[in-house]
Amino acid sequence: MDGPAPQGHTSTPWSDIDLQDPDTTIQLFAAAATANVSSIHRQGSCDCLGSRGRILMTGDLHDHTANLFKMLKLSQLERDDTNHVVLHEMIHGPHRINGCDLSVRMLARVAATKNRYPDQVHLLHSNHELAQLMGQPISKDGVSVIGAFDEGVDFIYGHRADDVRAAAGRFIRSFALAVRCENGIFCSHSLPGPRRMDGFDPEVLDRDLCEADLVSGGSAHLMVWGRNHDDALAENLGNKWDADVFVIGHQPAEMGYTTEGQSILILASDHDHGVALPIDLAATYALDELVARLIPLASVTM
Repeated sequence: MDGPAPQGHTSTPWSDIDLQDPDTTIQLFAAAATANVSSIHRQGSCDCLGSRGRILMTGDLHDHTANLFKMLKLSQLERDDTNHVVLHEMIHGPHRINGCDLSVRMLARVAATKNRYPDQVHLLHSNHELAQLMGQPISKDGVSVIGAFDEGVDFIYGHRADDVRAAAGRFIRSFALAVRCENGIFCSHSLPGPRRMDGFDPEVLDRDLCEADLVSGGSAHLMVWGRNHDDALAENLGNKWDADVFVIGHQPAEMGYTTEGQSILILASDHDHGVALPIDLAATYALDELVARLIPLASVTM
């Protein structure tokens, strides 16, 4: 879903920015990439948060502009610099114009938000952004979403499209693989599948990502594409990463959330039943306590 701000919404980090100007958009992506890697919270390929403040964890967004507005309202970044928000899977929405996916604009909006709140906005690698970066094919309803995104960049930016694509790629490359919280909450787009653990290096979180991590079969690639997790995998990774509960996206959740086993919560934020999850960084939670805290985005007025 794309379009103007909901009625009553007066200001966003991109309100006064021309997202159709290629130079402006390139500068947005460059500044946000620098903000990602130089964040005070970045350790290795993760953003690590302490016990002060609150974090709003979200699910896949897929160019749902209205829900992005609602997430930013819920996160209250402007009120307290210890408030945080996690965003991921932002591109490749369901709506196209003449076959073009224009979700590069969503990526630019998120970059502008990162630039406004550099140490409060946390962006996670996901399979769709990683596929766009690496040129790995994904199809939905028989359409290449990678090709549709590229056509959208061509449509908006014309002869500067390649420059915008390159800047967007550098921005995506700078994303974190996870957000680790001192209270035992672990936020990521997904986790490696149980059958692929033999090829997965858990220490990928403790170092900067390299090209071998991003390609098919690399540890970052395995992590953002994994499905069908079980309690044994959660216990294994929880012991390695000092994590008690995992909050992820990636998998379908028609009512906004679902669970896997005793310690994995899956969120979706890309449809009318989407949800977001506020987490107090000073508190500890069991899985059912996190479920009780879920906020339906449809209930958030603008």
